[in-house]
Amino acid sequence: MYLDAFENFPVIETERLVLRRLEMRDANDIYEYAAYKDAFTYTDGFPQDYEEVKAMVEIWGNEAYESKRFIRWAIELKAEKKVIGGIYMFDPQCDDISGRKADIGYEISPKYQNKGYASESIRAVGRYTVQNMGIVRVQALIMPENIPSVRACEKAGFVKEGVLRNFCHYKNGISGFKSMVIFSLTPQDIH
Repeated sequence: MYLDAFENFPVIETERLVLRRLEMRDANDIYEYAAYKDAFTYTDGFPQDYEEVKAMVEIWGNEAYESKRFIRWAIELKAEKKVIGGIYMFDPQCDDISGRKADIGYEISPKYQNKGYASESIRAVGRYTVQNMGIVRVQALIMPENIPSVRACEKAGFVKEGVLRNFCHYKNGISGFKSMVIFSLTPQDIH
């Protein structure tokens, strides 16, 4: 069940979006939104130039997926056939000893924010991961200051569990140890 997602890349469709495998043809769209440097303050880094974008597309789209430890979907608007962001499932553990859980992260082009695309993507990937991969816990860790991401997780049906104080060290625009709000989605949360 878990490995099936790594045999055939899972394409997920929502009302407005297609979540699909990242391809080199997406580099131009990613480069376009990567230019908004301030938009990625809450990430642990983002490509700075076109060559870096192409290298990351290769890593995200192929190498990481083939390692069976990372799935990155391109978030494509159905109407425009344009990639407006990415959502990824990483660090999966899928056994009864260490647990059956995975983390998710995401970004949306600033040009397309505040339109519900993040929560639509989060909901779709969370449900897919729980319903089709045997994962019983999908979690997202978000800096408390990142209010739009907090709201997107809440809208997607994830449950806020609390704050992990001084959880990780950040270097990208916000230096020092940062606390993180932890959200999760479990089978009990899906209606």
